[in-house]
Amino acid sequence: MNHKKNDIEIHHISDKQVHIKTVAKWMHEEWGTKDNFDFFYSIVSHSLDKKALPQTFIALDDKRPVATIGIWRCDMVSRQDLSPWISALYVVPDYRGKGIGKLLQEHATAYSKQLGFSEIYLYSDIKNYYEKSGWTLIDRGITYSGAYDQIYRKTL
Repeated sequence: MNHKKNDIEIHHISDKQVHIKTVAKWMHEEWGTKDNFDFFYSIVSHSLDKKALPQTFIALDDKRPVATIGIWRCDMVSRQDLSPWISALYVVPDYRGKGIGKLLQEHATAYSKQLGFSEIYLYSDIKNYYEKSGWTLIDRGITYSGAYDQIYRKTL
């Protein structure tokens, strides 16, 4: 399964392993701390089995990596009762506002359905973005930092 928009193609990271470090670097720079690059590298490098979680996808413009998204067992650890989660949606700044985030969400939700899931979750502090893609706000949850973020659910 490959979603495509204009020249943007989404690939499973197992098919583009040369970009594992790039994806881990994006995640680390966006959500990490000084000392936890290996945490993100571990998630991405353990995303190679297309039938098991975690999953990582990369969007390429021609051969240039421009965005990523993941499907994880758990992203908000305080809500272990919910699974799986869309995680680590990242689009490089020059490509934002072009619908790539929505394309990645569509790809990840369709893939989750193929894996047999009927619902999927995500959390974010961004307001009025995910609702436009059919996500429903269901709760607020606590992150590692003690912050409260919105929890969304999508029926697949």
